[in-house]
Amino acid sequence: MIQEILKENIIDRNFYISHILKYINSPLIKVLIWQRRVWKSTILKSIIKHLYNSNSIKENNFFYINKELPLYDHIKNYEDLKKEFNIFLKNTSEWKIFVWIDEIQDIIWWEKFINWLLAKYAEKIEIFITWSNSFLLSSELSTYITWRYIDFYIYPLSFKEFCNFKNSLETKENFIEYLKYWGLPAIFKMDYSDEVIFSYLVSVYSTIVLKDIIQYNNIKNINFFKDLYKYTLSNIWNIVSWKKIKDYLKSQNISLWNDTVLNFLHYWENTFILNKVYSVNPDTKKYFEIYNKFYAWDLWLRNSLVWFDFKKDIWKLLENYVFLELKRNWYNLKIWRLSSGKEIDFIAEKNWITKYFQVCYLLWSEETMNREYAPLQEIKDNWGKYVVSFDDIDLWISEWIKHINVMKISEVL
Repeated sequence: MIQEILKENIIDRNFYISHILKYINSPLIKVLIWQRRVWKSTILKSIIKHLYNSNSIKENNFFYINKELPLYDHIKNYEDLKKEFNIFLKNTSEWKIFVWIDEIQDIIWWEKFINWLLAKYAEKIEIFITWSNSFLLSSELSTYITWRYIDFYIYPLSFKEFCNFKNSLETKENFIEYLKYWGLPAIFKMDYSDEVIFSYLVSVYSTIVLKDIIQYNNIKNINFFKDLYKYTLSNIWNIVSWKKIKDYLKSQNISLWNDTVLNFLHYWENTFILNKVYSVNPDTKKYFEIYNKFYAWDLWLRNSLVWFDFKKDIWKLLENYVFLELKRNWYNLKIWRLSSGKEIDFIAEKNWITKYFQVCYLLWSEETMNREYAPLQEIKDNWGKYVVSFDDIDLWISEWIKHINVMKISEVL
């Protein structure tokens, strides 16, 4: 199998590979998580190729299972997996074993096998697994393999990756094209017409909704479930309160229990379709229960489902893009609602460092500049503060608040 992987023409996503490789020789299980079609499996193969080419692994200390391939249909449960592994052991003489199991959720009692490996081989083994998140939620993972893992969230393409895949420069024209629908890597292997790409995105959405969410959660009110998702996606960038949702339901002559709506939104969050960012009062440190925002994990699926008007949506798209860049770089995010009534779009925290971000389209008037800079001016600490926009130059001179073009935000992360 390793020879087949080595022959594959794989475009490396080096941002993830370099990060994951830091954890080689650690006792932690490496878990790759994300929704469908972001090339989790491809990243796994890229890591295998890297380790093989650097002589870190050899063919006979390499145990690989991919449940999406018919070759492994006979492996259905823990006993089958253990039997396959014992056959592998007879042919290996290496002191260290690398185990790679792709789409592990399709194997019954897989956790018994993983825990058995850890108990028996301890420091002599490296374990990598992936799964489709709808069948095994990240919140459930710790109940299967306790604390002994580190998870890596695999995101759709960043703008930098998009340009690398396209072998092109990071220009405004490319950025605008990227914002439309270029987040999923498989699109680069297709006819580049809008019709083909749009159809592909809709099919991915249908797979996630019908196979992963509706069936898994046994949802009966399917039409409303879909409508609620589209409503929420239409309101990215805006505060979404329970009152707004109730007003929407009333306008559609829909009567549902509050718990039903909250459960539906929770399903979208669990499967990495929507992400809720909480509002916090910086003085009291209390969370607002009703004034929060939802962002799309996959901006391009959003654009394929919501009536897309670039001129009207550009503000939403840029803020959602900044959200994704911050999450991609492992920041925890909150919204700050200051006592003055002003709002800071993102408070980003990582490794005991805090950064503040305001996002807008263009700083095209003094009123706009005052609106974006004023909330940051109320924060008196010494952490980094940034106004992010599409402007090429900084029209506001401030010693302690920096302006940055949205395409270059990765430079300050």
